[in-house]
Amino acid sequence: MMHSDIKSRPEYRALEPDLAGNRHLLVIEGETLQHGRLDALAGTFAPVAGQLQTWLVGAPTAASGLGKVWQLAGPDAVLDAFACASRGFGMGDRLYVQGTEPFLWSVAGAAALIGFGPGQVQLHHAGSLRRRVWCTHCHAFTDGVVTNIVPCGGCGRHLLVRDHFSRRLGAFMGVMVDAEAPGEIPAIEEVFA
Repeated sequence: MMHSDIKSRPEYRALEPDLAGNRHLLVIEGETLQHGRLDALAGTFAPVAGQLQTWLVGAPTAASGLGKVWQLAGPDAVLDAFACASRGFGMGDRLYVQGTEPFLWSVAGAAALIGFGPGQVQLHHAGSLRRRVWCTHCHAFTDGVVTNIVPCGGCGRHLLVRDHFSRRLGAFMGVMVDAEAPGEIPAIEEVFA
């Protein structure tokens, strides 16, 4: 688990079915699946298998023991599926999401739009530590960031990738690294592999 002294930094835990829920939706980003991980998830969710629906996103893997399984092409398909299913989820339903941080927060944001409250959603980080960075200057997003300093995809400024995380934006904050000393860029290091 990732740890930070920054209070905005999300803390994730292993997914665990909420037995008080009526229906359960498990959304898994395919790139985070490791050999045997589906079997472990099937065991974890066995108590709610009859009420479980699983969306495998970008995963050509077959799954058993995870309720009714749907294969979705990518993250955009998840957002479309939520838009189509907006009348299908209610107060007693639970959402469990496993994936990389940008994936988790895009799914959580889409779920919030159709009425899932924070108490109904569990997020589990798995896979790459790559970050999505939001530029505090031009408000553009830069995805797949692995270094401590990155050129902004919008304005081109060199951004220091802070550990401050915005749940609303689903991204880490990026601030101009050479604002006080133009042109003085510290060493760029790969830190989020």
